[in-house]
Amino acid sequence: MSESETLHRLTEEGRRLVGQSFLKGETTLNADDVAEYIEPMPGEPKANLGRVDEVVDSVLEEYSEYDTAIDGALAEEIHRNLHITRRTAGDPGLWHWLAIVRYPDLVRHRWEYRSEEAMREKFLGAGSDLYSNALHRLWWIAELTARDDEYEITDAVFANQTMVNKVFDRWFARYRPAVIAMCDELADERSQVIEEVTRRFNHALTNVQLEGLSEREARELIQRLITEAHE
Repeated sequence: MSESETLHRLTEEGRRLVGQSFLKGETTLNADDVAEYIEPMPGEPKANLGRVDEVVDSVLEEYSEYDTAIDGALAEEIHRNLHITRRTAGDPGLWHWLAIVRYPDLVRHRWEYRSEEAMREKFLGAGSDLYSNALHRLWWIAELTARDDEYEITDAVFANQTMVNKVFDRWFARYRPAVIAMCDELADERSQVIEEVTRRFNHALTNVQLEGLSEREARELIQRLITEAHE
């Protein structure tokens, strides 16, 4: 397989192919089913999907179903090998194509079917919600936490599901200075403190302009909130 493949997207009409039987894993979509609903991404961005295929195959073999550690095993490789900008990453059709057409077995291996609504989100979420689509969330969390091509903070985040849930399901999660400060300062805190600090930080932003905060200012605010949470 070519190391550099053009990325595609699933059109809005193609979303109609995803019914409950597909979400439950009872049926699949073959190439003929989806061909007319797939188109190249604008600008034809590339990716080393051969490498992603290898990592996905390894994860499917090595990790049991629904193991949250799957996220950490995939995030860096997905981020490194999808050569895309944030603008491209904002196109839901890309993530729908990856989840529904390219890696549906991975999505089902990571996420247990609990309801149609919840599973539909893992296949058809994306856009402004960082926490929805199964692959979209991995790329964005890595994008917001990697520093100088290093993924220590990313790894620390995925090692703590409370961090993933409480930081990246908040509206401030797209502002990188706040995310870096939050994840760094909370890395060694227990779940109760993480939950309390993220809640209080989110509330504090009703009186503070998020985009006006530097990483240092965000860090100072978070440190104060951690101290308060320990009192």
